[in-house]
Amino acid sequence: MLGKHKLLTVLLLLLLFCVSSCGDKQANLDTEEQTTPAVETPIIIIEEVEPSPTPEPEETPPPEVDDGFVVPDSNVRPVAVMIDNQGDRVLPQGGISQAQIVYEILTEYNITRYMAIFWDTMPVMIGPVRSSRHYFLDFSMEYDAIYTHFGWSDYAKADISKLKINNINGLVHGNAFWDITNDPGNWQDSYTSGERIQKEIERLKYSTTPKKEFPFRYHEYITIPEGGQEAKEVTIKFSSSGNSSCGYIYDEDSRLYKRTRLGKPQMERNTGEQVMVRNIIIQRMTSQPIPNDSYGRINLNNIGTGEGWYITGGKAVKITWAKSARDAQTVYTLESGEPLILNKGQTWIEVVPNMKLVEIKSSHQPDNQG
Repeated sequence: MLGKHKLLTVLLLLLLFCVSSCGDKQANLDTEEQTTPAVETPIIIIEEVEPSPTPEPEETPPPEVDDGFVVPDSNVRPVAVMIDNQGDRVLPQGGISQAQIVYEILTEYNITRYMAIFWDTMPVMIGPVRSSRHYFLDFSMEYDAIYTHFGWSDYAKADISKLKINNINGLVHGNAFWDITNDPGNWQDSYTSGERIQKEIERLKYSTTPKKEFPFRYHEYITIPEGGQEAKEVTIKFSSSGNSSCGYIYDEDSRLYKRTRLGKPQMERNTGEQVMVRNIIIQRMTSQPIPNDSYGRINLNNIGTGEGWYITGGKAVKITWAKSARDAQTVYTLESGEPLILNKGQTWIEVVPNMKLVEIKSSHQPDNQG
């Protein structure tokens, strides 16, 4: 019996020991859970960084075509010279390539006359010099030019006096001119030169400082107009009779227009070369005969606004012009409303009575026009 009691006692002790041990382990586990800090899983944010764009190389401006053009200096007073364009006896004319700006406008009998404007570029032969018409004065005054002519209409004579225009007239200032023929009946042989005009300016004590700024601006590099239409060939008739007409044929190499007159290459007396033009401005201005004028002279409606074309670099774009008074400068505006800026080079301003007489072609078929 005693042996059984001992065995039971040992078993009870073992049972108590096991229960005690399990309790201690659970307590230890509970303590560890309370004291051991939780470890958070880190959040990694990966930002997508766009690669830096590869810088594009800077555009190199196209090389300029040097045609010897002298940009007008606003501190130099220009000289405007009336040049004959009637018939073939005037050919070849002198100075029409050296002038920075040339106007071509109708006179009587549907014949045009030129007014060439020079800024320090007058050559040794300019002409044939012809008489003044009163509406040419309106364009000369835009530049405050010294106006040079040989004779005048009654209207021009009165206006030159009334408007106090500094002028050099072959009928009065004969030393500034000479005849290239010995024919007393030839009224188309009178010439002048830069040297003779300069001497006459000094003798007459005309100011050499202009009162007006040069009205145009130039692009730094040759700029082709946006929009518009191709203009590889341009023909202009000033009347349905065709007494006066001119043309321009685009030369891709020089980016200039070869000028024609009555369908033939127009040559320059001083160089023996064809006239080459950078810019062409065509503006529509109506006119009407002066009542009771026995010579058929006209009045030009050059005050107001009107339509036109600007042609350069093989392109033509529409423009508008506006002139508020006889001595006001004409303002030329693109369709965008921006002011017209020219390319560096000679500019011809063609004043036409009807835009239907202007033809602008996208290509040129070679013929005898050069």
